[in-house]
Order: sequence, then structure tokens, then C-alpha cells
Amino acid sequence: MAGVGYSDQIRLIWTQHSTSGLSFWMVLIAFWSWLSYALYGYYNKDRKMFWPNLAGLITISVILASFFIF
Repeated sequence: MAGVGYSDQIRLIWTQHSTSGLSFWMVLIAFWSWLSYALYGYYNKDRKMFWPNLAGLITISVILASFFIF
């Protein structure tokens, strides 16, 4: 679900060159959530927890970075 929703949001940001309508704090909280679950999976050596959360972390990182780019 995150891959579909976040990729569509990245497309909207790219075409509009704007992050208007997005809450910086909500994206930051989502980033922290993906990061914490990825770290939890990494340190517990749980690949099924780590890899999907790493993918989500990468996509939310693109959205977070877009706040500083646009």
C-alpha cells in the first residue's frame, strides 16, 4: 500500500514542483516510523521486517527531501 500511495505522491510533487497540501510534520513522523521499524528489523536480524520497511523508508525519504528541494 505504501508503495502505491507514496509513489503517486512523488509523481504529484514532481509534476507540480510543489509540496503544497502536505504536512511537513506528518511526513517527518512517517519517516521516523519507517526508520524505527527498519532499524528494529535490522538489529533483530528479521529480514521480513527489515526489507519492506527499508523500501518504505526510501520512498518517504524522497518525499521528505522534496520539502527542501521545492
